[in-house]
Amino acid sequence: MSACQHKSIRLPSGRSIRRAVQLYLRYAYSSSPPAEVADRIPPADFDPPQWLMGPHVERDPPNAPLERVRSFVLRLGNENYPHMKLRLSRPPRDRSFLFSVDCHDTFLSAPAGSSDYDVLEGLKRHNAIVAEAIRLAWEQSRLPTERVFLRRKITQAKKPQAAGRRRRRPRQ
Repeated sequence: MSACQHKSIRLPSGRSIRRAVQLYLRYAYSSSPPAEVADRIPPADFDPPQWLMGPHVERDPPNAPLERVRSFVLRLGNENYPHMKLRLSRPPRDRSFLFSVDCHDTFLSAPAGSSDYDVLEGLKRHNAIVAEAIRLAWEQSRLPTERVFLRRKITQAKKPQAAGRRRRRPRQ
């Protein structure tokens, strides 16, 4: 998977971004997504920096130049909840962007026992199942995800600890 180099950041390739969107939509909708969502699939030969800085992608911070953007968000929803998002985020002190699914439902709550509680909890469970299916599909397609990144960081962090536990030879 080639990545798009742009000054101080490293974006996934256009092919990877397009694949991530297609996989997201495959698992978020049991049939075709609504037309306004399908229109957000990037064209086959698009320029990632230009597309990501376009009007259909939310950015954090919103008015930052490309090099300063911490995350890109594409609101694709799912068949039960229109606010779920595909997120491309850059970890702190890192140049590369990673794919994740933002269910955007953690702020929703209803008191236990209320008429909305069971429906809301069912929606959250559904969103979590969809998000997990998308993440697994991305990982099987070797797209960079937050989980793979964190696993790699944990493995790297453990290596120096293991080396430090080796016995040192006594000085003679």
